[in-house]
Amino acid sequence: MVAFLPKIFLLIGLLVLVPGTKVLAADEAAKPGPPLALVSGEGKVLAVPDIAQLQVTILTEAPQAQVAAAENAKKAEAFVAAAKKFLQAGDTLKSMGYRIMPLQTYGGQGKKPAITGYRASNNFQVTIKDPSRLGDLIDLAVRHGVNEIHGPFWEHSRLEALIQEASVQALQKAKELTEALAKSQGLKIKRLQKVSTRGRFFPIPREEARMLAPAAGVDKVATPIEVGEQEIRAAVEAVFELE
Repeated sequence: MVAFLPKIFLLIGLLVLVPGTKVLAADEAAKPGPPLALVSGEGKVLAVPDIAQLQVTILTEAPQAQVAAAENAKKAEAFVAAAKKFLQAGDTLKSMGYRIMPLQTYGGQGKKPAITGYRASNNFQVTIKDPSRLGDLIDLAVRHGVNEIHGPFWEHSRLEALIQEASVQALQKAKELTEALAKSQGLKIKRLQKVSTRGRFFPIPREEARMLAPAAGVDKVATPIEVGEQEIRAAVEAVFELE
């Protein structure tokens, strides 16, 4: 199904002067030009994303910064090693940021905040080309020290081709509407004079999950992830010459 936002204007006797343009005689200037139809349209296609991305964070806290950093490094090393074994051809793992910050408590009015400890955070981005393995990746991350997960963020390897398909649909719908309107006035389309894109957009929903490491004695349950269709949209503006 294609969504379509119609907009049409009939342009008659359009004249644009540019440097070097010959000025027409009065009788020639008065002669009307061919009727034009300016139509805008929107098309969409549905596609299941074939790339999934997670952003994961390892957080550790301790009274001293060195202790928080050392514990974080230990957990991060374990996660990176396990993730590299899990990843397949074309999958990627990369660091996104590292931070150590003080934890503070605030006293009464006029008192300075007191540092009670330190928090270290190590952020990674994992991209896999088989979304069906996303649940396994989440479980692996939680088992190996990750205590904060955001995602999934969906992507399409054929995004440009999908946008082209949506654009072609939008132009076809614009042509069909122009034909119907022209016919109602006893006219028909002579040719496509101009076409341009008005922009393109595609929603990528972000279903965020924040997870904590399972407590001792909790049974392991596989994380269910459902990959649904997404709308890939494109819009065009077209000018048709009528006769």
